[in-house]
Amino acid sequence: MQYHIRPMKLADLDAIFDIQASVYHSDLLESQAFYENRLQLSANTCWVATTEKNQLLGYLISYPWIRTFPPALGEVLATLPEHADSWFVHDCAISPSTQGLGVGKALFITARNSAIEQGFRHSSLVSLAQATHYWLNQGYIAVDNTPQLTEKLAAYGEGACYMHQEMTV
Repeated sequence: MQYHIRPMKLADLDAIFDIQASVYHSDLLESQAFYENRLQLSANTCWVATTEKNQLLGYLISYPWIRTFPPALGEVLATLPEHADSWFVHDCAISPSTQGLGVGKALFITARNSAIEQGFRHSSLVSLAQATHYWLNQGYIAVDNTPQLTEKLAAYGEGACYMHQEMTV
């Protein structure tokens, strides 16, 4: 299957919600307001993979953040942190019908290269328990939990792990 990676648009949100609902438990689903907010604040760090007929296969939401702690799940923000020092990968989800075809990796590489071009040299993310192995294979390492971090991660579900990596060109 051929696909291409392009910047996310507001018109993609309905298809994104369909993918989100097909891969996540209902208590992890984020609102339309959340996605609109991240697109408004950081459109140049949000990506989709589509077929030639513009069928959405997957998406990646990311934005500048501070590496110390992850943002709260689903929180709508007034602004991004003024002194953001990390490229935060908030969500990368692939339609179940196209998993295993390299779509996620292509989205990640495109987004990562763009983040490096924007000057980011550090990346962070919250891995859900079932995805930790995948992110370890992408070069991320787990951050040691503190009580404050454990409290932040609780909303992401049991076994969620805050991870980071230094990015090189």
